[in-house]
Amino acid sequence: MRFLLDAIIHVGAELIGLLGDGIRWLLARPWRMAILILALLCLWLHGQARSARDLADARGVQASSWHAKFVEQKAEMLKFVGMVRDARAEAARKDRENVARVEREWGQVLQEVKNDYQADLANARADLAERLRVSRPGAGAACGSGGGGATDLSVLPFLSSGPLRAGHAAIVDAADIDACTVNTLRVEHLTDAWGRAAAINVNGQP
Repeated sequence: MRFLLDAIIHVGAELIGLLGDGIRWLLARPWRMAILILALLCLWLHGQARSARDLADARGVQASSWHAKFVEQKAEMLKFVGMVRDARAEAARKDRENVARVEREWGQVLQEVKNDYQADLANARADLAERLRVSRPGAGAACGSGGGGATDLSVLPFLSSGPLRAGHAAIVDAADIDACTVNTLRVEHLTDAWGRAAAINVNGQP
């Protein structure tokens, strides 16, 4: 242990001596000190330049990564914009198709109601004309002798002139009866048209 300690002290003394000799050697010629300083400065600058290059390379890699992510996000955004545009176009197309479908179904309902109204009005007027014909004086005998089904119809009182007598039923003329028939059928078929129109699905295909 003593020997090891002596060896360390001896080596330290030698190093200190060499360091002292080196300092004296440098101080003996000032240009030697200048060369040493320049060499140390070059080493330091080289280290700084290398650190700067490493930092620049790292920043370049980071910038490339950010640029790639930006390009990817921009592509996704453009894709999303295209999807929204296509969805709007598809929605507009479906809206136009739905409007055309509703208008077509509504037109069919109107036509069907119109046809039903015209058929019912023609039947009602024919029935009314037959009832009025049976109600005329002398028509009952003719109908009875014919043996037809007209005798099953309820007889409408024939319009007479003069004031209404006690015990007689009130009567109207054919024009009023026709007007009432037309208005009644109109109300019935308008109600039917309204109900059928309300049943049309306006939000899309059922």
